Amino acid sequence: FTQIAITHRKLLGYANGKVVPFSRSQAVVKAQLAQQQLHHDGSSISTGTVDLRALPIADWDAARAKLRDILATAINQGLESVPLSNVKRLFRSTYQLELSETALGHCRLTELLRDERFRDVCKVQLQDHGYVILPAQ
Repeated sequence: FTQIAITHRKLLGYANGKVVPFSRSQAVVKAQLAQQQLHHDGSSISTGTVDLRALPIADWDAARAKLRDILATAINQGLESVPLSNVKRLFRSTYQLELSETALGHCRLTELLRDERFRDVCKVQLQDHGYVILPAQ
């Protein structure tokens, strides 16, 4: 029942590792921030604030350019794809930029990378071990 209430009915959600009413969940906070195109760093769930002290946030042009670079580097290293779980870390460690899906108007990274503005840069694919990004063909 709990899983149905979370995934299908949106009666419950998660915040700080706990099951909470959906209206207080991380999904709602991220949706609100995405609508306002504000960065979500996780702290807004518990404190109600958005922490913008960290790294600069990539805009559309920077996000597209850096993602192209990440994919080109992977190909040069003999890889066919980049695990989706590594993308934000690579933005931070390689470019000292934060890739924020909510700042670019999306609730999930997969949704952001499937946006038509990334269509000529990459495609998102679900594989056996999880989501990966591949260069657009």
